Amino acid sequence: MARKLILIVFALLITGSTVWFVRNWAGQRTTAPETAALVETQPVQQNIRILVAATELPAGTLVQEQHLKWQAWPEDDDIEDLYIVEDSEERSLEDFIGTVVRHGVAAGEPVTDSRMVKPGQSGFLAAVLSPGKRAVSIPVDVTSGIAGFVFPGDRVDVILTHALVQESEVEGETSAPRRASETILTDVRVVAMDQTTNDQAQEASVRRVATLEVSPKGAEIVAVAKELGGLSLSLRALARIDDEAKSKDGTVAFKAERGRGHTWDSEASRLITGETPRTGIPTTVINVVRAGQAKQKLFD
Repeated sequence: MARKLILIVFALLITGSTVWFVRNWAGQRTTAPETAALVETQPVQQNIRILVAATELPAGTLVQEQHLKWQAWPEDDDIEDLYIVEDSEERSLEDFIGTVVRHGVAAGEPVTDSRMVKPGQSGFLAAVLSPGKRAVSIPVDVTSGIAGFVFPGDRVDVILTHALVQESEVEGETSAPRRASETILTDVRVVAMDQTTNDQAQEASVRRVATLEVSPKGAEIVAVAKELGGLSLSLRALARIDDEAKSKDGTVAFKAERGRGHTWDSEASRLITGETPRTGIPTTVINVVRAGQAKQKLFD
């Protein structure tokens, strides 16, 4: 009898322990998600904003204000040493306007000094140039620089004006020098005026040096042209003339504008005469014999 009583008590203890364990385990399963949900809903503290790229910035991009923005960032002890923090006394967004992207920056990626190159730093102009292009500089003044209305990013033609000495019909003598102008380069991009590459400046000012982006052959042409005479810039319009034809890919084609032409001094002034073509002065005499009669014809 005593043995049966002991077995019954033992069975009741096991049953009670099992019920307590199951209830305790079920309670933990129901409260755990609630606790996790509370943890997940707690926002991450982002009291600091840093400077990031507003859009994708490929290498060679001239950075302007619309390319950058401030974005919230998780706070860290070393964040001011790594990135550009808003309201920092040392750095600001304006410090990066006018710089050139050295290595491409993805949209939303932090902007750092190592990704940008500033005017005056080594490699700045090389970063501005398009692949395969060269940079050449020519002196300009109020007239040849179009009164300061040429800005970085504009497209120009380069005109050479020089004097030419022609041989005279009399042996051993030379005629008076003739002057002429010719377009030696067409549709080239201005990358800098003096030492500024900012194409957002709206105020015209007289510059002394224009830096142009040209092909390797164009660089050689400019180098020898500077020894021949004076160089001046001719500003091209931003708008281009549409052609009725379409290109192969279906996009709008554009009419070819005047290329490398030339003009003699006699074409600019009627008081100057010369023995060169296109002056309007008859220079060639031909005897024409017709029906036994000889007549002279003058051709220019």
